[in-house]
This record gives sequence, C-alpha cells and structure tokens, in this order.
Amino acid sequence: MLPNKALSCLIVLSALVPPACAVGIAPTPAPSFTISASNVTMPLSGTVAIPFTLTSVNGFAGQVSVFCVQPTVPGSVNKGPYCDQGGPLMAYTLVANGTTTGSITIVAIQPNPVPLTSKLKSAGRREGAGLALAGMVMLGLRRRRPGSRRLMRASLAFGIMMALAGIGLCGCGGPPTLTPGAYLFMLNATSVSTPILAANTTATVTVPAGIVTKSNN
Repeated sequence: MLPNKALSCLIVLSALVPPACAVGIAPTPAPSFTISASNVTMPLSGTVAIPFTLTSVNGFAGQVSVFCVQPTVPGSVNKGPYCDQGGPLMAYTLVANGTTTGSITIVAIQPNPVPLTSKLKSAGRREGAGLALAGMVMLGLRRRRPGSRRLMRASLAFGIMMALAGIGLCGCGGPPTLTPGAYLFMLNATSVSTPILAANTTATVTVPAGIVTKSNN
C-alpha cells in the first residue's frame, strides 16, 4: 500500500505545480529593421529629396544601405524624374532598437542629345557671326564699286537674315520639360553585414508642369 500512497502524492503535487516544460518557451524574434518614407512635390528647380527613416526591430544593430528604383515612364515622348545616385551607396548606422534618418535625391531627367545640341548651337552662333561679317564685307565692296542698288539691297537683306539665324533670334520651341504627374519610387534597404536582411517602402514624387530638365539648367 505504501507505493500506492507515494504515487497518489506525486499526482496531487503535479496538479498543484504546473510543469515548466509543458508550457513551452516561445522563440526569440529575429533582429530586423524597417524603412518608411514621405511623399514629396518637386519644385521648379528640378531637385527634391525623399526623406526616409530606418527603425531597428528586435535589437538589430549594424549598417544599412539604401537605394531607390525609379519608376517606368510610359510613352516614348514622356520625361520623368530619376534617382540621382552617382557614386557609392550610403550606409546608415542603426543602434539596437533605435532610429536613423536619411534622404534620396530625385532630379529632372537629362536628355541624351543635349551635348550635341549645345555644340550645334555654339557652332551656329559662330557661323552666324561669320556670315554676318561676310555680309558686311560684301556691302563694303559693293559701295566701293559702282553697280546696281538692287544688288546692294539684296546683299544687305541676306547679311541681316544670316546674322539673325546665327544669333538664334528665330525661336524654335521652348526647352524640354518633365511630364507632369505622380511618380512612385521604391526605396530598398539592405543590411551590409550577414545575414543579409532587406526591407522596402514606396514614396510618391509629384511633378508639376513647367519643370525644365536638369540638362538645360
């Protein structure tokens, strides 16, 4: 009978004191981080910064790099802004359960034919000045030599016309501008150390009408 009494006592004690192993231990959440950003409107200067905030989660500590992906602009004639990320990516230091801030610069698009256009404009001004000078020389020669006044007037008109063309007084349309609208940029954050962690967010850049592209500033 003694063994039965001892077994009964153990059963009673087990009912009064819950065993720790029966409850289970929840796994510790893995360290990570998040990124958030604010929507902005591009000013007429053609440059704007998207502010963002990195937040440590569950004790993450380390460096995080941030870069942006520019949206696809529909249509072959539309011009949209793009991320200005020349050079190495910036790395931001996060302390455990802390936050840090930064920004991504968005600028107006640069058309490819601008360098060639600039050269042509410069060359056109030089050629126009040369033609205007040539026209004046022709006038001087005609004054020294006897001849028809009609030919002199034609030479004068030709010289003035070429001078105006070379200086660029004949307007040929305004400078290219960005296509107005709301552009959705994605900001990607990646940890520098291993294991590599990643987070992303989006921000809208609103482009009003009349923003001249950066290459024409």
